[in-house]
Amino acid sequence: MHFREALADLVGRESFDSLRRALATEGAVSLTGLLPPGLFDEFRQTYDAEMRAKGSRGSLHSYLNIVSSAPLLESPGLWETVAHPLQVVLIAYALGGPVKIVDLRAKDTYPVDVVARDNTLHLDNSPFMDEYKVVVTWTLGSARGPSGQGLTYVPHTNRLFRQCFVAPDGSVWSDEDACIFPSRERVDEVLLAQAGFLDTPEPLVVHLTDLDLPCHTMFAASRLVHHRYRTSAGAPRSAVMASFHRTDDSDELLGATEAGSSSLQQFLAVGGSEEQFLAAVRQEMPGIEAALERVTNGSRLIVDPRQHLLTGQAFEAWYARQCAGVTLNNLRARRLENTAVRHESSVDQLVQRLQYDLQGPLNMPFFADMRETRRKRARIWLREMAPEAVQEVVKTAYARSMDGVRTALPASPGGSIAELRSLLLDLHLLLSRSGTGTGDAGSADGLAVDSLPSFIGDLKVTASWLDDSDTDSLITATAFAALGSALCAKWFGLGAEGEVIARRLLCDYRALVDETAETVS
Repeated sequence: MHFREALADLVGRESFDSLRRALATEGAVSLTGLLPPGLFDEFRQTYDAEMRAKGSRGSLHSYLNIVSSAPLLESPGLWETVAHPLQVVLIAYALGGPVKIVDLRAKDTYPVDVVARDNTLHLDNSPFMDEYKVVVTWTLGSARGPSGQGLTYVPHTNRLFRQCFVAPDGSVWSDEDACIFPSRERVDEVLLAQAGFLDTPEPLVVHLTDLDLPCHTMFAASRLVHHRYRTSAGAPRSAVMASFHRTDDSDELLGATEAGSSSLQQFLAVGGSEEQFLAAVRQEMPGIEAALERVTNGSRLIVDPRQHLLTGQAFEAWYARQCAGVTLNNLRARRLENTAVRHESSVDQLVQRLQYDLQGPLNMPFFADMRETRRKRARIWLREMAPEAVQEVVKTAYARSMDGVRTALPASPGGSIAELRSLLLDLHLLLSRSGTGTGDAGSADGLAVDSLPSFIGDLKVTASWLDDSDTDSLITATAFAALGSALCAKWFGLGAEGEVIARRLLCDYRALVDETAETVS
């Protein structure tokens, strides 16, 4: 309470109170036209160049960890775009303490009709930690607002409480499946819960699209039910996203010690004390007051969410899509059929299949002590690897040449849950004896390498939950295990034993893929 009072006294504007109340009630607040057009366009041009050079070009989107991009980290427009001082103080007030950024990413998405794990209706993070996000969206290659692939959320659901599980020994835990809403039953559960906060009979679903200027949305990511609504309508979308936690929630940091130029920007990257945070905010008061003055004067800075509701046929189409569940397999089948028709090499086909399966269902655990944060960087790194990086892993670890892959990877009798569990156990034991990795300490990839052992340990838990009825989850878990084991063997010096585990896991993955391969007519 003391922190919130100090922050409110520092800002001291009625318009600030209005915005913080809206964030607490609705779960999200969106602003548009927050930056001068010239500053945003300068940032946007840097963004486009970096995405062309370094974006992952994955099966569903192109991703970039911004910490790996010095031009973006050094861009004043980036920080004003995704961490404007007004947004920072609103999030800090909501969380009740100084805040830090723990993840900063860029993502381009293209029009496509698909519901995947990546864009299922969901909650972020775990029940044991509050997370706020800022997502800024615009039409790719321009300074216009988004006209497709928009952030979509269910207002007021941030006021609900999340459930967790209690083991027989009294330990408290949860999992990722508890955070997604991929079926009619689960979607109806969300809308029924929302109804308790509404004075209208119809549900409310906000879809932020068709805006003239870039849209800056801050929202309670771990509480507000939301997703990215992927359709074939509209234009390609660019976005930057920042994840905010309280500084005292964990030891997790952004991993960019020289990020930003102002005291507040540097605090967001490395953390600090409450006094340091308030002092940094005090330096930003001219910019905060200027933004609040625009709110007071009735400018169009604030996006009215009621002007972006899905209604009538648009709501029915959205509801039907979400109730139909995940459709990634359908998209994968269509696109891989085109690959086969083009007679691409077996390595290229394997790489493309891996990129789809890394976006599949993977139910990993959450723990009350939040130790799952240690695995996060490795999981994202594996899931978002560029095709060239996946191909390099495959070629280096399993074959001497592209043409030799089928010889190097004979049909495997494995591909079973028992085999996956056994190999992950062996890999985890090897890692426990190996010491630290040899990645570039402090770099984005180095931090991901360091988190590989934690990821493998948690993947072991995921494998223990698998059953024979869920082939998709087995394929996804084996895909992650295959890539992860190859990188562990490389970066942790696991020798011949590690290489054998990696080869067997890829053989198992190939066996599973061959068993479930779509028939090409």
